[in-house]
Amino acid sequence: MPSATKKETEKEQFKWFDSYTKVMLAVMFVILLFIFGAGKYMDSHKMAAGGTDDLVNNLASAVTHTEHHPFVDLPGDAQVGAFSVANFFAGLIVGHHWEKLFGKSKSEEQSPEVE
Repeated sequence: MPSATKKETEKEQFKWFDSYTKVMLAVMFVILLFIFGAGKYMDSHKMAAGGTDDLVNNLASAVTHTEHHPFVDLPGDAQVGAFSVANFFAGLIVGHHWEKLFGKSKSEEQSPEVE
């Protein structure tokens, strides 16, 4: 059996945590750290940052006659911001690994490669 060439072996093996992914994850965690840190600071100093989520949660609590308990309690719209930052970076990483996840389109596979 002939052995696979280096180029074929590289195509079959790919790294999920390449340098791009590591940098994007690091930047995301730093931004999230600042968001959670600001939320903790605001909570410890009893600062008010009422956002739309607080209004909706209060309305839901009044209707159901129970108190809401969020998984991570961030003041105001900081929770929305944290999820937005995490989803933004997740989208960048998935976009970077798109062909690894879903393969190439049939039109790209049939077109001749230019070297």
